[in-house]
Amino acid sequence: MDSILKGLKFDTTVVQAVKNSSEVIDYISKTENAIGFVGISWVGNPEDSAQVNMLKKIKIGYVSCTVCDEQPFVKPMQASISTRRYPLVRGLYYILKENYSGLGRGFVNFLNQERGQLIFKRAYLGTRMNFEVRKVKINQKF
Repeated sequence: MDSILKGLKFDTTVVQAVKNSSEVIDYISKTENAIGFVGISWVGNPEDSAQVNMLKKIKIGYVSCTVCDEQPFVKPMQASISTRRYPLVRGLYYILKENYSGLGRGFVNFLNQERGQLIFKRAYLGTRMNFEVRKVKINQKF
């Protein structure tokens, strides 16, 4: 609502909301000319028979690529997500509040290594082997 409508309310006769991604896919498959947004992990696994069958009912939309010279539109897939050609991506951030090498630091190290990145790859999400770790000092409470 903030970025698209600038604080105004959605027109509920046009915009619908459902509880989860499964319901979005179900609604899109039954409603003509409807558009929905789900994560690529819901429709991007060619080894999952349920997702393959789902793709027979819906179409994946291509999105305009502003950095592409040869291809004006891109499909959401690992290659276009990790190269930042697909614009509808979100970053993954984690906040480590430990001042020592404990469980949190171990998890961060696991995510930085190839074995941790395989989790993201298997979920058909973009992988990145070089995480940036920055130290931040916060002076005020929220």
